[in-house]
Amino acid sequence: MDASISSQPASSLHEPFTADLQPTPISVDLTSPDFDVVRSIRVWDVRHYSYRRRSREGDCERSLDLVVGSYDDHANFQWSERAPAPIPSWLSLGNRCEPPSYFRGVGVEWTDTFGFSDYELIRY
Repeated sequence: MDASISSQPASSLHEPFTADLQPTPISVDLTSPDFDVVRSIRVWDVRHYSYRRRSREGDCERSLDLVVGSYDDHANFQWSERAPAPIPSWLSLGNRCEPPSYFRGVGVEWTDTFGFSDYELIRY
């Protein structure tokens, strides 16, 4: 077994195979219906949610910090401070005052190419 270490750069080992390759520009129409599955993805980031009594005799109060991310027609991801209504039922934030409800987490929902919707929710 030869345990010597080569000082030859790894990129020079690939030169005989890549010398004739040129970058090929790719033109993809992301507005076509084939990419509807990408535009169907939404990311729900619940940064803070609480439903609790602020004082001993007070009413229950709800506090929510939520942003929603989605993809536009050009497959660029963006966050929106205004969540579309209604909040999906799978994002069960809770509405009990005693004991108080708290939630932090990220949920991702999507619709696949066959029209089936699903989601994944991660609490933290």
